[in-house]
Amino acid sequence: MKIAYVSPGLKPCGGIRILIEHVNRLARRGHDISLVVPRVRRPDWITVDVPVMSVQAAQKADSFDAVVATGYQTVNTASHISARRRFWFVQMAEWEFHKPDTTRYCKVLDTYPLAKKQNFHVITISRWVQQEMWQRWKIESEYVDNAVNRKDFYPDRPEGRLNAILIEGDARNCAKDVDGISWRVAKELRCKYGVELWGYAALHHDNASGFDKFLAHVNANQMREIYSQALFLLKASRFDARACAPVEAMACGTTCARAIIRGDDDLINDQNCLRTRYDYDDLLEAARRLMEDEALRRRLEENALAYADTYLRWNPIIDRLEKIYAA
Repeated sequence: MKIAYVSPGLKPCGGIRILIEHVNRLARRGHDISLVVPRVRRPDWITVDVPVMSVQAAQKADSFDAVVATGYQTVNTASHISARRRFWFVQMAEWEFHKPDTTRYCKVLDTYPLAKKQNFHVITISRWVQQEMWQRWKIESEYVDNAVNRKDFYPDRPEGRLNAILIEGDARNCAKDVDGISWRVAKELRCKYGVELWGYAALHHDNASGFDKFLAHVNANQMREIYSQALFLLKASRFDARACAPVEAMACGTTCARAIIRGDDDLINDQNCLRTRYDYDDLLEAARRLMEDEALRRRLEENALAYADTYLRWNPIIDRLEKIYAA
């Protein structure tokens, strides 16, 4: 099949990593895959195995079997590329990134009925996002989950675990850790237990200078090392579909104290991590349990790794995508 994936950009983030897994793995199966972006420049933080072309070049190209929008910003662009079928790969309820009643919030919401009117077939990675689209706009969608690249993420701790807690993420939008509870909990842990605080973010963190070790614009090797060596991951966000950091940590045999309102429902459970409400006191209590109960932490680590080995595999997902695109 000849397929064009349309991306709003290629800056480092979990959603782009998932997108790149799609295009690379489909290309390895012999499909003619193109990545369409507003600005043609290959990323230096991840390997892309397919051609990267401009929007103008895609619009002038011969018809594709499928064109795939990958963000609300790309739906209109995808509608002007000649293709037998059009898809929208919805990784998140993107309106949650913006404050209600703002121009951007309204623009995101307007995109969904537009895509429905233009006969886009919707694919989503989250059950709750799937339900939201049906309840709001009666949009039906195919559920296709995410996996983790085991060539990049696996236990890697030649020196064993180090006395450090890892924090991932920043407060760049309303869906993330806008109240900074992970940072506040981490400071409490450092004060009480003497642990180091490690952090990484795709772009930045408001408290980057306060970490003992902080990495921005990280590559897979760096992430694997800090996931593997930390005692556990401390991850807080208000909303997520299927967050990358907890599953990458799982694949490295590391558990997580996870604070969230909605998201990761089919992914994070009491067998492989400690899940709490998006609440400072609740997250602090979960983190204390992981610090003080080594047997609990080790059991969750073992279960997390087993979960990744059993369920977070890419081949079945790419099988499903091929069938959806070929229908």
